[in-house]
Amino acid sequence: MKTQSELNDSEKCKITDEIRTIVNNFFNPNTLNLESHIALRADVDGYVMGSDGKILYTDFNSYKEGITQTFETFERFTKLKCTKMFVYVLASDAASCTTEFEGTILTKDGDSFIHNGSWTFVFKKFGNDWKVVQENGTHLHE
Repeated sequence: MKTQSELNDSEKCKITDEIRTIVNNFFNPNTLNLESHIALRADVDGYVMGSDGKILYTDFNSYKEGITQTFETFERFTKLKCTKMFVYVLASDAASCTTEFEGTILTKDGDSFIHNGSWTFVFKKFGNDWKVVQENGTHLHE
């Protein structure tokens, strides 16, 4: 593993491009579902998710249970896109990514609600796969 200061510009650009692709693919209303939401996260000790000023989950299993309950109320994302993205390469196997996003969710009850906000993901590379190990964000409640 190389530290951030040991990476050359080409290596940093490659990692940045990999993270950008993963995050842009994640914010796709046609493919974001329960399975893809879970697949982005790492089932590791130390996994944490915060949102809207609170720590929601301090382990992968509680996250998985909670997000499953949340997705049970969703029919689908009708709109979702990343509008701003900033990647910071921490090492050859670690990076952070802060985003702004806009979205709309259709619930199973037929209601739509705006799903806008900002999110920061901390990625770690496991073999060939980048996974989120910690994350935190805010949703705008308009």
